[in-house]
Amino acid sequence: MKKYIILFLFLSFIIGGIYFYQQNKSENITYLTEIVERGNLQKNVVATGTIRALKRVEVGAQASGRIEKIWVSLGQQVKAGDLIAEIDSQNQRNALETAQARLSSYQAQLNAKNVSYDVAKSNFLRIQKLYSQKSTSLNELDNAKNSLANAEAAIKEITASIKQAEIEVKIAKTNLGYTKIHSPIDGTVISIPVSEGQTVNANQITPTIIQVADLSKLLIRLEISEGDITKIHPGMKVEFSTLSDPDHKFHSQINSVDPALTTLSDNEYKESVATTNAVYFYANSIVDNPTNQLRIGMTAQAQISVANIKNTLLIRTATIKREGSQTFVNVLKNGAIEKRQIQIGQNDEARSQILSGLAEGEKVVSSQIIEGEKIGNSPRRVRMF
Repeated sequence: MKKYIILFLFLSFIIGGIYFYQQNKSENITYLTEIVERGNLQKNVVATGTIRALKRVEVGAQASGRIEKIWVSLGQQVKAGDLIAEIDSQNQRNALETAQARLSSYQAQLNAKNVSYDVAKSNFLRIQKLYSQKSTSLNELDNAKNSLANAEAAIKEITASIKQAEIEVKIAKTNLGYTKIHSPIDGTVISIPVSEGQTVNANQITPTIIQVADLSKLLIRLEISEGDITKIHPGMKVEFSTLSDPDHKFHSQINSVDPALTTLSDNEYKESVATTNAVYFYANSIVDNPTNQLRIGMTAQAQISVANIKNTLLIRTATIKREGSQTFVNVLKNGAIEKRQIQIGQNDEARSQILSGLAEGEKVVSSQIIEGEKIGNSPRRVRMF
């Protein structure tokens, strides 16, 4: 029995020693670090937009009547001044002929009035001479004077009628000209919403006959979230692609940023107030389209470069810690950990720019490995520092 007691005490001593050793031995810690390096940092804002025509004109009809001929087809190139459609001009020609006939009538009447005026003037001068010789009465002189005045008034009246008739002729010629519809710009026919034989009424609402757009330059309306809009300014570079060819990259720049919220309605952008939907502002980018690869209505997936910094100090953003208003990192220096306050600038998805607090080549602690600790079946664990 005594032998068992001695064995028990011996084993207890051994186990206690092992426990004491394990409790008092120093932890073997390995630090994982990131080197402060110089590099380039580019920060982008991702946006989606719709490609639109920069210059688009809805060519309307200013004359009423039946569409007699459409001279262009969809997709056709036109020049400013090209004839694109004609409206039946019979009514306008009749109106012009009527106005011209009225003008001719007034001009003939003016000739007759001039003759009457010459006769009245000659008679007045003759009677005036006779009256000075006391060879006629004052009553005869007054009658001759009144006749001359009436002849002069008749000329003025018919002259006014002629001016009015001339205006009516000009209006009739203009209305006749409206029956021939010309393109106001160089461009491409992108829509023909009417057909030959259709009757249009310009007295109610100006009907659109043709839509012409200049496709050599297009406008991209980029949706920018409220959180990013203050970062976007004119002159920033834009790289974008389309859904039809995502591997082809196009390049442009921001030309303007809308000052207010806008909504898209009936192919026109209008100022709007905020709604319960997501808030977006619009940035505008004009892009050259010399090969017509881009088409109206395409969706553009764009990246706007808001920061492009060369040769700056960089560390991984994950190594940066924050306490209140302070920003700091843990620096491994001479085997010891130093808590260092830093100032950061721009950042991208993974890295941050260091403005002060760190030097190139310093080691910033990202995590630590402690020997002997277990999580599950793992003999050691990584502890984020």
